[in-house]
Amino acid sequence: MNMKLGSELSPADQKRALARYCHRFTGQLKPAWASVPMPSGQTYPVQFATDTEWLANTRFLVKADGSLKSGPCESSPTWPNNPELRKTPVV
Repeated sequence: MNMKLGSELSPADQKRALARYCHRFTGQLKPAWASVPMPSGQTYPVQFATDTEWLANTRFLVKADGSLKSGPCESSPTWPNNPELRKTPVV
């Protein structure tokens, strides 16, 4: 399974990724699910400052030629407004 960071995709594939994965929560895009409070009553924190940051921290399935392939993506949130949520690396 070949994966590539969104920042390494072609500009056209980056546009496709932004259109395809509409449930990301960035400072530029708030999906409907983020408007509903968590069971605790708190609001969900923004996961990425910008869509560009989301692309830089998200891996996508790619075809043999490196172009975007349909399928799931894997993101590592940066929690720009909540650094305490970032996982501490295991040493």
